[in-house]
Amino acid sequence: MSSTTPCVSPQLARSLAARLRDATAAGEQLASFAFGEDAPTPGPELVDGDELDVAHDFLLRTLGEISDPVNWEILAATVPGGGIGLDDLAAQLQRPRLAVTERVNALIQLGLMSRDLEHDRVCASPAGDGLFELIRELDAEIARWLSKRRRAG
Repeated sequence: MSSTTPCVSPQLARSLAARLRDATAAGEQLASFAFGEDAPTPGPELVDGDELDVAHDFLLRTLGEISDPVNWEILAATVPGGGIGLDDLAAQLQRPRLAVTERVNALIQLGLMSRDLEHDRVCASPAGDGLFELIRELDAEIARWLSKRRRAG
């Protein structure tokens, strides 16, 4: 029997795990800096046995951010093609650029988007693409079940 769940995309799981791996590495690099003589050295970012708790916390935060309707619109606007300019995205959403930038930054922090500062463009990351597709697939499946039940009733 396989240990993978049919609706879980291995690529999505790997992409989200990569974000946590990067956060762990950044925290450990920070801990390696010299601190004052009297200051305690920070503990490890992740210890054996904490992986499931960290993954659960991160996944719930990610789902919370993406469930916001404006954040969903931002992700949806960046999934197809090679991304979108921030000015164009703000115009499309009919929101101030700064408001959109702050939301984009929150999605970048979760590893769902990336930003090309040189060209002022944002695009969905592989994790963002995977999460977007997973939610769209679930939307379609739920709609099919609702339609089927309505016709049967």
